[in-house]
Amino acid sequence: MLQAESSCARDWDTYKVPEAVVSKFPQAVVGGRKKATTKVNHKRKIYIKSGIIVFVYALILVFLCTSSSSLGLKIGKLEKEIKNLETSNSRIEYQIAQKTSLDRVAQVAVADLGMHKPDVNKSIAMGVKEEPINIAMTVTSTTDDKSMSQKLLLKVYSSLSRLAQNSY
Repeated sequence: MLQAESSCARDWDTYKVPEAVVSKFPQAVVGGRKKATTKVNHKRKIYIKSGIIVFVYALILVFLCTSSSSLGLKIGKLEKEIKNLETSNSRIEYQIAQKTSLDRVAQVAVADLGMHKPDVNKSIAMGVKEEPINIAMTVTSTTDDKSMSQKLLLKVYSSLSRLAQNSY
């Protein structure tokens, strides 16, 4: 009986279902289909998301710790290298000081170059041979058409040549 009473073949309105059927089968009333409802656990979603965030934070923290430790090792190596360079620099400075000391310079001058220390009582004078200076050409001009600057230059040149001849 209920089937004949709930037949939808004569009506175009399929959503109009008698109340007797609705009271017996409430889940079948919605659109003629059974709507599947699933329970969503919101706390579980929050726990999963917070777990993923903590995991990513831990990965970042591990990466930063390893990179800082590797940088610390590099700094230690560079400090050792700096100390080695400073000691080699001080060795080179010591060798330079040894080579340029006055005692060593005096020793090299006497031994290798044949130099002697001067005596207060002895003095050496060397004679210089005088050689006459030959002047290539003397310029004497009687022309009056020369400019004033050329005349001045000729006078300076002639006076300098006379001074050079008189000094020897």
